[in-house]
Amino acid sequence: MYDSCMSKTITIDDDVYRLLSSLKQDSGDSFTKVLRRHVHKPAETAGELLDAYEHEPPPKVEPLALTHLLNQRGRRSGGRK
Repeated sequence: MYDSCMSKTITIDDDVYRLLSSLKQDSGDSFTKVLRRHVHKPAETAGELLDAYEHEPPPKVEPLALTHLLNQRGRRSGGRK
């Protein structure tokens, strides 16, 4: 099923093609889906920025880094405890 009735031809360099291809999540993923996931129009207002964040999935976080961050919360810098 296609969600677009019109298509456009664009020209990209080979290195950009390889980059886009590497961002595909499975064989059914299209370049349109990859671009929609990774290319965003800059927000012009705080409201647009908030709307964009509300529609984004949570960020990918490395569990070990998150644990380290949470363990360091509340500590003062400079070695003071």
